[in-house]
Amino acid sequence: MRALFVAMDQWMRQGKTPPPSQYPNLKDGTLVRSSDIAFPSIPGVTSPRTLPSAVRAANPLLENDGAPGTPMPFLVPQTDKDGIEMAGIRLPDIAVPLATYTGWNFRNSSVGGKNQLFPLLGSYIPFASAAEKRATAKDPRPSIAERYSSREIYLQLIEKSGTKLAADRYLLNEDLPAIVQHAGEHWDLLVGK
Repeated sequence: MRALFVAMDQWMRQGKTPPPSQYPNLKDGTLVRSSDIAFPSIPGVTSPRTLPSAVRAANPLLENDGAPGTPMPFLVPQTDKDGIEMAGIRLPDIAVPLATYTGWNFRNSSVGGKNQLFPLLGSYIPFASAAEKRATAKDPRPSIAERYSSREIYLQLIEKSGTKLAADRYLLNEDLPAIVQHAGEHWDLLVGK
């Protein structure tokens, strides 16, 4: 957000074009019908493909009341093989992930409405630390050890991702050290030192 505030200020004061939108869209396939989402089958995680689509309400201002009950197209952001949205500003911890992050979270069956989403609550589903743990859990997503050969390599990839985002004006250079530090702490939490 800080970088986008700077870009907005530069746009308003200097006429400098802001960074391009990263919003999902139909044209490039980053926005798809919910039935076409590539979300992986992660044990214990409900797929967004199960969400029911909305239906049209009656509208007396339209012919035939607007055909109430007609299903509405239900579009969602497309995901990669890890279940992370492909569009958007992919901050370093999303571009070089240790977990699947979603913008949605299904209700737990213990509180009822298990096919409904909690409003304004996302999900964090960590990867297994090693291939053996992944296999035991039957998780289709590669483990952390299968993705990154070491903590140092992981942090280099985080820094490279952040440097590109800063060059593209989606991140401030001064914010990068804190992002790298947080990434190292996240690694230590999931993998250990």
